[in-house]
Amino acid sequence: MMTGTALTLTSGVALAQDGVADTRLANAEIAQPQDDNAQDGTIRLEPIAVDAKADVITGGVQLESEDFERINPQTLKDVFRQEPGVTVGSPLTVSQKIYVNGIEDTNLAVDIDGARQANKTYHHQGTTIIDPGLFKAVKVESGVAPADAGPAALGGSISLETKDGRDLVKQGRLFGGFGKLSFNDNGNTFSEELALATSHQGFDVLAYGTKAQGQDYTDGGGNTVQGSRTDNTNFIGKFAYTAPNGYRFKIAATRFDDIALRDGRTNFSLPSAFGTAWHDYSRQSTTFSFGDETPSKMWDPKLSISRTMTHLDTEQHANNRNIIARVESINGKVSNTFTTDLGAITAGGDFFRDEGSGGVTSTSHTDRTETLTNYGFFTQARTSWTDDLRTSVGGRIDHNRLQGNDGTKLNNTGLSGNVNGEYDVTGNVMAYGGFGTVFGGIPMTEVGIQQTNYDYTGVDTSRSYNGKIGANVIAGDFTFDGHVFRTRIKNAHDLDTSTRSTSYDLTTEGFNISARYDYAQGFARATFSRATLRMDSDIPTSGASEYYHGALMGDMMTLEVSHRIPEMGVRIGTTNEWVLENDDTEESRGFALNGYFVSNIYAEWEPEQLPGLKLRADVLNLLDRDYAGRANTGSYSTNSNVSATRDPGRSFLVSAKYEF
Repeated sequence: MMTGTALTLTSGVALAQDGVADTRLANAEIAQPQDDNAQDGTIRLEPIAVDAKADVITGGVQLESEDFERINPQTLKDVFRQEPGVTVGSPLTVSQKIYVNGIEDTNLAVDIDGARQANKTYHHQGTTIIDPGLFKAVKVESGVAPADAGPAALGGSISLETKDGRDLVKQGRLFGGFGKLSFNDNGNTFSEELALATSHQGFDVLAYGTKAQGQDYTDGGGNTVQGSRTDNTNFIGKFAYTAPNGYRFKIAATRFDDIALRDGRTNFSLPSAFGTAWHDYSRQSTTFSFGDETPSKMWDPKLSISRTMTHLDTEQHANNRNIIARVESINGKVSNTFTTDLGAITAGGDFFRDEGSGGVTSTSHTDRTETLTNYGFFTQARTSWTDDLRTSVGGRIDHNRLQGNDGTKLNNTGLSGNVNGEYDVTGNVMAYGGFGTVFGGIPMTEVGIQQTNYDYTGVDTSRSYNGKIGANVIAGDFTFDGHVFRTRIKNAHDLDTSTRSTSYDLTTEGFNISARYDYAQGFARATFSRATLRMDSDIPTSGASEYYHGALMGDMMTLEVSHRIPEMGVRIGTTNEWVLENDDTEESRGFALNGYFVSNIYAEWEPEQLPGLKLRADVLNLLDRDYAGRANTGSYSTNSNVSATRDPGRSFLVSAKYEF
């Protein structure tokens, strides 16, 4: 969790407590010159990390390095398992999608290390695919997102940040890093991780690689889940230099590959008679960034420019065809933050150019291409008016241009705005709320299914309306946070049809609640969330209509307990999910979505005699439940050939990590 860092310089809002934002900040915590006699206006503070994003608005999710050490995530599903309002579909890395209050992440502004993600390759494919082994920070703005989060943040924003070389090198040392070995007996999956880093005289370098490989796992019913094997590699390289004047320059490159025999549709299960086929997926990105770690009141710049490439080639033996998709995004952002007596004002601009090409191959194939370009300008003011009242207000203007696969050109311009406020009712109770509207423009199509020129007649832009009201209470060692929310996306585009004007009125509403108790050796935290999704005021008509929109969630509860035994160097804990039956589908489907309860336990030991060594054992799905996660696609399909991918049954995961 965040424990009071220089992030308050740029946000003037939330500190976080293991994912629950706590915005109890006084005016004094907004950055001010520390020397009243300073003549140059320079802020006299220790250098700050320019890579970090502004803190999350209250009611969002914020996770830091110590959370990932405790969670020991193997996939994104583990990262968000205990976070109210955030759910990940599919147990397979390559088909995972993140849902925020039931809304799919393709309707959010998503970045990885500042690089915008554009992953509309194929609707059976995952959208945010990443190895979480090097995570430094994860931030989710649910619903109402600030203007500087990026364009088309219809349902909020997600920011994923990985560590730099200097994060792995201990004070006073030249080199650092870690090695980690893991084995999961369910699927006999081995994974190896190695991180090497150096930091010297302003330079820091990182090389990180992982390899995970295994066989198909079995579900809680003892059945082998076809096409579920783990087989991926990941590489991250970073080179950075921090000059004596505080300017920091960084180049980062990443590549993720998943090549394996999988079901023709990787996000749900097909009958074994359909067989498996080769599935080749890769994502790579390169980012250059610049910032100032010793900013002044009027000079706190940030700049980034990225190129991301996503490629998919998957066979479908059942109908003798291939799906081929390539999406390239060139995107960038430049901003400056001005610090005043009241807080901080960030202003700047961003752009992206996405090009998607590919389509369905059979006896012949011709690539078809859509191109989407967007230019935006934004400002966001995060201010503290009194000791008790804080606001975050912003707006942006975007020009959106889509060139269709038949040469059609559609140009649209729109405004977005947001306002968030926090008020300390008492020293222990804070009320908060936020509202916003976002211009979504016209998104790029799903490029992997193109077979003909599309019809762009009557295509309209999308727009969202978001609201959130809640309260945060601190009473001694207890912390409570709860809010109600509503999101409406007007003209939510159907991206897997040749008639591009097809759209829906998408809404989600509900609440997210969390309660936490901290004590000297650990904590206990419980959450309860409800999200009710509707498309054109009705439940989605099929699993397919969910794609690029959202999923039925219903009521979900979690419980996490973590306890340390310092004298033994031991930490033990448990995470639990209880998903209640959802009867939304009874009238149209004739059945409800099954509920389930899943419990996990772990024990971790850091032997005093071997500093840097950490041994851990997890028992996942302790009760060996046979279930499919609520966000797994296919849960309410009536097609006899479609069933939701079952999650793994009881699994024993052991790992050894050595930090040096």
